[in-house]
Amino acid sequence: MKKSSLYALAAAGLLLAACSDNAPKELVGTISDASMNTLTVKTLERTVTFTTEGADMQQANGLLLGSPVTVEYRGKLTDATPALKVATNPTYYQAVGSWTQPNPIDPVQRQGVELQVEGVARSIGMATLRFSAWELTTQPGHILLLGESEGSGAPAEVRMEGVISAKDGHLTLDLGDGMLLTREEE
Repeated sequence: MKKSSLYALAAAGLLLAACSDNAPKELVGTISDASMNTLTVKTLERTVTFTTEGADMQQANGLLLGSPVTVEYRGKLTDATPALKVATNPTYYQAVGSWTQPNPIDPVQRQGVELQVEGVARSIGMATLRFSAWELTTQPGHILLLGESEGSGAPAEVRMEGVISAKDGHLTLDLGDGMLLTREEE
């Protein structure tokens, strides 16, 4: 009797171990490559390529390079692990593009910033305020712009927090101090 109970317990343990490997897992990282049916995610420890055919992509938001991403999968990570679900940060997707406002000195001209993938930024129509990088903050809808200002002689480091929101059917980027930029349509 004891032997049969021991065998049943061992079988149940093996069954639980086999089932637990099939439980959904998550990998969090940044997108380093994306194509029609694959997604490559880089973490601090490794780079993994997933197949995305059949995955839930409702929260994928364009799969832009450098975007934070969470991939749900089952089993062990291999060269082409099937993704169950892909979700990216919606603020990253909203932020990438050109953001401008009329130049206060010459309203015919536009000034602002272009936010590119992988955290690259460049100023538009502003010679003394040069943006070079941007990043997400921990708050949804918020970004941090980094650059340099030469407005008062010597160059000074610039760190400006911006808030992305919808206004009158358009996305705006509020940098404070009267800098309310509108995302240009592509």
